[in-house]
This record gives sequence, C-alpha cells and structure tokens, in this order.
Amino acid sequence: MNTPDSASASTARQSLVLRAAALVLFTGLPGILLPAQALEKFSWFMGYGQPRLDPLSVFMTADAACASVVLALVLWFLARDPARYQPLVRLLSWAFLIAGLLWISLGMQCPLPWWWTSSAVVGCIAVGFLLRVGGNASQV
Repeated sequence: MNTPDSASASTARQSLVLRAAALVLFTGLPGILLPAQALEKFSWFMGYGQPRLDPLSVFMTADAACASVVLALVLWFLARDPARYQPLVRLLSWAFLIAGLLWISLGMQCPLPWWWTSSAVVGCIAVGFLLRVGGNASQV
C-alpha cells in the first residue's frame, strides 16, 4: 500500500526523469534554427566529413529536430504534475520502451557507429524503464 509520502516521492522521481529527457531532447533546437549547419556539425562529430546538403537531407534534419523539440515541450509540461497525467506518463513509458527496442532494428539498417546506436537504445529504454518503475506502484 502506498502512503502519501511514497506517492509524492514516486511522482517527484517521474518529474525528474521527464525533465532530464526533455533537456536532452531540447538539443534539437539548433537543427530547427540552422538545419544545414547542424547537419554539418553532427556529420563531423560522427566522423563522416562533409554531408550532402541537398534540400531533402536539410529538410529531414529540421523535421526530426522539430519533432524532438515538440516532444521535449510535452515532457516538460507533463513533468509539472506527473500524478495528474499518470495515464499519459504510463503510455509514454511503454512508448519509450518499445521505441528503444525498435531503435535496435534502425541501428542495424544504418551504418552509424555502434556507440551512437547503443546510446540511443540505452537512453530510450532507460527513460521508459525509469518512468515505469518511478510511478505509483498501484497503477503500474
């Protein structure tokens, strides 16, 4: 049985996880504002040199960055009151867990460095797991 203190502690943990995930996702902001430059910097960081800066790759960079920032805004909003939005937080926990597993398939199809794919997989699954176990045990 959960006491009010343990329930507030679990929602505080969920709030922390949601805010941490949002901060990571907010790093997509440069990809919206300067997509070509962001694509060049990430390509250099990955060790691939100068990328093709055709309209499609620049658009896809900005599109993915925009989705990342929108998700960050939603997570930041949910972190304000995880108890109130508990059904949505539980749904997000499952979504992060499943997306982490799907990311393994994505990583096997794209010739990216192993550390890039594994960090994305581990990060996504960790957020899903921490949201799942950080919630109210009676609702898990």
